[in-house]
Amino acid sequence: MSVALAGAAGISFLVSNPAKAATNCAFIGTIQDLINAGSCMSRGATVTYTPTLSGFAVTDFVTITTLGSGNVSTGIADSLDFSIQGNPNSYNNPFTGILKYSVAAPNLRSIVDYTSALSSSANMGVNTGTFDLTGSAGTAAAQYNPVNVSIGQTKTYASTSVLTDAFTAKIGVTQGTIEQFTQSFNFQNTPTPPPVGVPVPGPLPVLGAGIAFGYSRKLRKRIAAA
Repeated sequence: MSVALAGAAGISFLVSNPAKAATNCAFIGTIQDLINAGSCMSRGATVTYTPTLSGFAVTDFVTITTLGSGNVSTGIADSLDFSIQGNPNSYNNPFTGILKYSVAAPNLRSIVDYTSALSSSANMGVNTGTFDLTGSAGTAAAQYNPVNVSIGQTKTYASTSVLTDAFTAKIGVTQGTIEQFTQSFNFQNTPTPPPVGVPVPGPLPVLGAGIAFGYSRKLRKRIAAA
């Protein structure tokens, strides 16, 4: 079961991603594990805890997984899912929780978008809850309404160079039990900028045309004088 996390803080353009994370995300099993590690990495994507936590228990289960090429230690992530599950109980009305963290794309990749979703099979589906995942592209607001009606939302970045962003995950349960809150991220290759210090070739054709025009005038004058 998952609880999606979300965020609200800054965004970074065209800066270096973290060189490494202290822990493989496969070894993060609880919120306390993430707090202790500070950050974790899976297929080059990094999740870093920001010291803001309310409502959730540090013993709540955490699952961070990626899909992409290679293995989790050396591969490149195409997507990342981050979930939290209550321990030992699910999240029951009344419940509110906030958790902040940041996500960094793998090297030479950027974040495309982020999605919030929530679901539950408890209480015959007669549950209500919300999940707001907030980053620099805005709030991806998901809601769950009776019976078994779940509506998620995706926010897409206008820039293709968002290497890292900070998020605030805010969830609420107002009726029954919400078992799963899910946040998802997609990554893409970052466009390669032109090499630094290489002269811009734009004016050269114009200059060449001017030289050619001057030469042709001289040639015409010589022909006319002959």
